[in-house]
Amino acid sequence: MINLDVRLETWDHPFRHFRGAGLLSARHLADLGATAPDEGLFQRIDTSTGEVRRRYRSSVLPVSDNKTGLTPEEIPLAAPWRELVTDLLSDGFTDWLRRETGVDTAGLHRRAEIYHHYDGDFEDLSIGKQHKRLAFALHTNEHWPADGGGEQECWSGPDRSAGPASTMLPTGGTAWLYSPSPSSWHQMAPVSAGRGLVRRWVTMAFFE
Repeated sequence: MINLDVRLETWDHPFRHFRGAGLLSARHLADLGATAPDEGLFQRIDTSTGEVRRRYRSSVLPVSDNKTGLTPEEIPLAAPWRELVTDLLSDGFTDWLRRETGVDTAGLHRRAEIYHHYDGDFEDLSIGKQHKRLAFALHTNEHWPADGGGEQECWSGPDRSAGPASTMLPTGGTAWLYSPSPSSWHQMAPVSAGRGLVRRWVTMAFFE
């Protein structure tokens, strides 16, 4: 399902990261949209208040973790989603990551998760978990309005007065990847509220 012929674009500002488009075809995006996992499978997480390390609000469904032993076979996924996750766990995908980013993820602790973000959901500014070697996120919405919010934002630092240095709409079939560092400030802008939007993406995280 994932188009491994895609060549990633390297961005060095405000920190080194990678972006790609066309990883999923229009047909695959439609199939994924029509068979999205049931909301009841997701864990709702809300750290938007109180004393917390990072503020965010989202719904998450872990689908694979080679450290805990979780496998996709344990999750009731429809065929298109099972195919997508199988691709993410393949040797071909690992080889593609190494070719495009220069990061070797073979043999690392890896975790795959599906995220849903609803009205007003967001991820606050942070540099990411520093023991990650590589993070990969693939947007799966077939359609996303330009004013729907949910943009991926890259920042030059924690000072919010200057605004983000660059943004990326969660357009279906696009992906962004980065290796966390002390300068990898990023966040996800809030999803526009009151419109019934559900921002969907699948992520892979590789840990040292």
